[in-house]
Amino acid sequence: MRAAIVTVIAVVVAVAPVAAVDFLGVELCTGSTDAAVTLPAGSTLVLESVEIGSNGGLVMLLSSRSGAVMEAVDDLMAGITGRRGAGDGDELKWSDGRLTALAQRVGKKYAALAVSSPDPCRSSAPTAAGTDVAATPETTSPTVASSVPPPPVLDRQSSATEAAAVAAAIGPAPATEPAPEYEVIGAISHQAADATWVDVMGVVANHTPTSHRLATFDVGLHRADGSLICVDTISVSVLKAGQERAFRDAIRCYPGYDHDEVARVELQFAGGL
Repeated sequence: MRAAIVTVIAVVVAVAPVAAVDFLGVELCTGSTDAAVTLPAGSTLVLESVEIGSNGGLVMLLSSRSGAVMEAVDDLMAGITGRRGAGDGDELKWSDGRLTALAQRVGKKYAALAVSSPDPCRSSAPTAAGTDVAATPETTSPTVASSVPPPPVLDRQSSATEAAAVAAAIGPAPATEPAPEYEVIGAISHQAADATWVDVMGVVANHTPTSHRLATFDVGLHRADGSLICVDTISVSVLKAGQERAFRDAIRCYPGYDHDEVARVELQFAGGL
């Protein structure tokens, strides 16, 4: 009777569905070949590339449209694991029992993120109920029915080894031009205020070490063929070093302003106090 009960327990455990970790739309599991990562809406991160790492893990190269890339990666992983990463601005690691991740900063705006899970894939789970399972009281025990290995422990030595592996898998970051000293974040909106003036609005970033009580910029409106429609100067008050600041001003644009005719808006630093 005891042998029959143990056999039934073993069968139930063997056919129970195993749920692999769902990581940004990917079935993250040992031996996975799925790399269809989808970043959440509103994230500042950009997925530059993704590869299948060892044992079905993912190795991603990420950049950030704004802000520090490692902070953006930490925000992403905190939303998944429920905790901030352990480490510093160059290397962070996370583990929630089923998922282990390591991020390493690669260059100024890029980060490599390696994520893995010891869970088996759904496709490799045991087959349907009713499959014969050989069991005897001597060889079968409920305490050993699950063969899922525990997640790896990231100590200081293994963390350094995995970081080196991530960097090697990713390779060098793509060559990029240095960020401009003053950068427009997003698009500059514009609309006619009257027959002479055009309202302009946007966000400008100061990437220099110099703060300004008042910064002035030349705003130019261009047609698709590159010809200039009009240009005038606007001012942005209290633009500190490293700051992004929204502005709203008006430029004189006469004659001939047509909103639909404007194909490009350029902003160029003119001076500051």
